[in-house]
Amino acid sequence: MTKKTFKTPKNRALGHSKAINLTPGDIVTWKSWEYNLETALFEDKEGLLLEILEENRLENIVLIGKIMPFGASEYEFIPLFSLTKSNNRD
Repeated sequence: MTKKTFKTPKNRALGHSKAINLTPGDIVTWKSWEYNLETALFEDKEGLLLEILEENRLENIVLIGKIMPFGASEYEFIPLFSLTKSNNRD
């Protein structure tokens, strides 16, 4: 039995198709769970993409964005396939 992979020379890592449109310095958005005392809901978050990193996860390469969320003091690491380029410029 042969092992099937999704890697091709054109798409060598998970998130590669997103990496084509994103560069460090871009403002990006992603959805994240937000919890408070009453509810748990999805909320759009926004931040500055600082760096695109490669990580090996379960024998596959995954592209990860190092992001400084606006209003936060710590970096977040989000898979590139979860990010979209923001249209906001303010």
